[in-house]
Amino acid sequence: MVPETKSILIGLKKSKVKVREMKLGKLLIVASLLIGSTAFAQDGDGDRECTRLRVVANNAMNVENWKEAVEYFIRAEAYCADAEFGKDNYDRLLACTQSMMAAQEDGSDVYYAYLDTLMMVWEKAEAKGHYDQIDDISRGYHYTLMKAPNYAKGDEYMKRGIQNKGKELDDEVYLLLYYYNIYSLWYIEQDVDAKDNLKQRYINEYFELTKLIKEANYSLPTQETLTQYLAQVITSCDDLLPAVPKYMESLPEDAADKKTALMNFAQLLIDQGCKDSDEFKNMVEVLYQLDPDDLQIQLLYLETLSTSQKIPVLKDIKEKTFDAEEKNKIQYEIARCYMEIGSYNNAYATAKSVTGSLKSKALQIQAGCVASTANSCGDSTFDRKCNYLYAAQLMEQAGLDGSRYRAMGPDQDDCFNNNSPKSVNLKCWGVTVNPCP
Repeated sequence: MVPETKSILIGLKKSKVKVREMKLGKLLIVASLLIGSTAFAQDGDGDRECTRLRVVANNAMNVENWKEAVEYFIRAEAYCADAEFGKDNYDRLLACTQSMMAAQEDGSDVYYAYLDTLMMVWEKAEAKGHYDQIDDISRGYHYTLMKAPNYAKGDEYMKRGIQNKGKELDDEVYLLLYYYNIYSLWYIEQDVDAKDNLKQRYINEYFELTKLIKEANYSLPTQETLTQYLAQVITSCDDLLPAVPKYMESLPEDAADKKTALMNFAQLLIDQGCKDSDEFKNMVEVLYQLDPDDLQIQLLYLETLSTSQKIPVLKDIKEKTFDAEEKNKIQYEIARCYMEIGSYNNAYATAKSVTGSLKSKALQIQAGCVASTANSCGDSTFDRKCNYLYAAQLMEQAGLDGSRYRAMGPDQDDCFNNNSPKSVNLKCWGVTVNPCP
């Protein structure tokens, strides 16, 4: 039994799934819905009886007597020759049943009886060449609602329906219904190899549906829900990493498609906290070999490097970037890397040229560099203490509290013992401070 997930039925009621609208006179009704469970008789002769049954059915439809309309359309289908009961009659049968079906209680015996008949109607209409693929998504979904759900059939029709309608779905929730049905297939599968294949497909479909959501401008909640469903199968690196080898073996031949597929999976590895894994590093290495000049690939490649290794790559990225804002961000990252490895002079010099919204953070880096090297910059203890005053000034320029550094600078006794100098040149940084105002 597949765990129930009600969130996929956003705005929907099981018995009222909307796929397409048909206008019969002044009546606007959805064509693909559940119908009654009355068994079909064998095809027979009788043109007069065929006409009578259809007249009764249409008259009942006109006065919105849906139960009688459905009953007589079904009887007409049994009596009439194929040429006399065509697609329009099947459509009316389906459409009339919608209004009657809406009154049924979900999960009741009557509900399932109508559902079983609905599936038979679709099958019979398809066998006679009257089936419209526009009903695929609804038909597939209803296979999953049966008392004994047929998830495989549901997948077959929903997949084709999504492929055909794509960016023009009546309701984007169908993407979630389709994706969740793949989860259902995976959940109930007992064969190990088949289950692995379904997991691989689940990952691939996530990328494909994410792409469709972006291209069709579907809503953010749809994407968020899709990601939540992925997390039902992929909960950790332990779930994801075993899928990498098979994924690598199934990459597209086209270089551009291969790059997209690799970048998608690499980002998923990052999202799952797997960027320290060998699988991630190997994948990014393949990406880097494919296109070492691609900025996004270079940024992914950075994730595999140590801090010191990142610096030359960041410099290369900066050289190839024309956007001023991006250059500024990269400059800050270089400064941060220098700071992290203890190359304080380089960090200070690099941070000094950072501007804009990152200026405050860059000033903090500069302050940290000055304070970290204070004891090695200056000819006397007094001069070295003056470095902390400069560090405090940098923090204050950043809009932050510099009192901690000021407390480490010269006090009144230091000033008295050193003749209260009004200015001290900090030769390491090329600035002058006033330690004894």
